[in-house]
Amino acid sequence: MAKHYAHFVVQKDGETVSITLNRPSKLNAFNVAMLYEFGDIVDELRRDIRTRFVIVTGAGRAFCAGIDVTETARDEWYDTRQPNERVFQENGQLLVRNWMNLHQITIAAINGPCVGLGLGLVTCCDFRLIAEGAYCSIPETAIGIGYSVSCLYPLLALVGPAQARRMIMTCDRVAASEAKEIGLVHEVVPTEDLMRCALQLADKLSTKGPTALRLVKRMINAATVAPSAGLAAMEPELVQALYTATGDIDEGLKAYREKRPPQFRREVDHEG
Repeated sequence: MAKHYAHFVVQKDGETVSITLNRPSKLNAFNVAMLYEFGDIVDELRRDIRTRFVIVTGAGRAFCAGIDVTETARDEWYDTRQPNERVFQENGQLLVRNWMNLHQITIAAINGPCVGLGLGLVTCCDFRLIAEGAYCSIPETAIGIGYSVSCLYPLLALVGPAQARRMIMTCDRVAASEAKEIGLVHEVVPTEDLMRCALQLADKLSTKGPTALRLVKRMINAATVAPSAGLAAMEPELVQALYTATGDIDEGLKAYREKRPPQFRREVDHEG
């Protein structure tokens, strides 16, 4: 884990690796390069049998602002590795699945706003600690897209369908205290104590049987998230069809950048 990454800081101390999303000028929002770098980190961890715990956090004032939706970032979004939306969805699902199924115990240290894909990565973690001033949100439907790349299923496993509907359909922010109340996070801690508390949790877990922890992690994932595999398999085609048929994402992103309400097409607009 000694490689240098452009958008992450990866440090190892004994049996614990810390990953810091390091694009603070963009609130650690994922562009295409960052997505593939994170995939490389996850692959490295999968092969690292000496690391037992992984802590993920963000640099600066945000944990992660989700996908970078600036015009420049969107222009770079599709390349030879993901030539269209369907392939991106498949790549994204693979990354989310590999992150969730790491043999290490993963701990999210949510230092600030945790949005969209950022929250998706957090819900795949085994433990989630959040700083007092942080919040979580899923703003995708506000720009005319769904909550995809298999991020929906771990959220459902944590908070259930009622809270998932509220978060996704209203795009309401969920403050740290409420996130704990609904089961989205385990603990709310002072910002200055966040990493210390995450390391203390790793130390506590280190006294438990390594094989037992891995087994229990896999059993819980199999009981909660794995049953959604059939729906996940259809998701890339459904998302691409949605984007192609409606054009909502183009209008949603344009409205977001122009700071105005989007004018989405209604079903009746397609009649005649």
